[in-house]
Amino acid sequence: MSQSQGSSFQAIQEYFQRQSCRYCYHPFAADGVQLLREEPGIMVVRVSCLECQRPLGVAIVGTNSKKNQAKKTIQSEWTKKDAQKFEKMPAITYDDVLEAHQFFDSLGSDWTRHLAR
Repeated sequence: MSQSQGSSFQAIQEYFQRQSCRYCYHPFAADGVQLLREEPGIMVVRVSCLECQRPLGVAIVGTNSKKNQAKKTIQSEWTKKDAQKFEKMPAITYDDVLEAHQFFDSLGSDWTRHLAR
């Protein structure tokens, strides 16, 4: 792990240390955040409570620096219209990913009840 990626992982650990387990309400510990996968611009981590041993889940966290964010890439399966539509939108941030994770987590195990019939 490079120094900047190490600092990104440390920032992820620090973020989750400010969060509490939904089961036992203890704060998460740095050792409860495990790096599962690392690719350019993202880290995939598993978060577990060391107190009650229950998992919070897996989070995909963007780690692009501002320098890397300036370089936009177009996904190969996108049409030209898709690329034009999304080029005007702001990039997804670290907080956006975490908020999405919290939203899906809040749906609970019976998430299908939210689907239209």
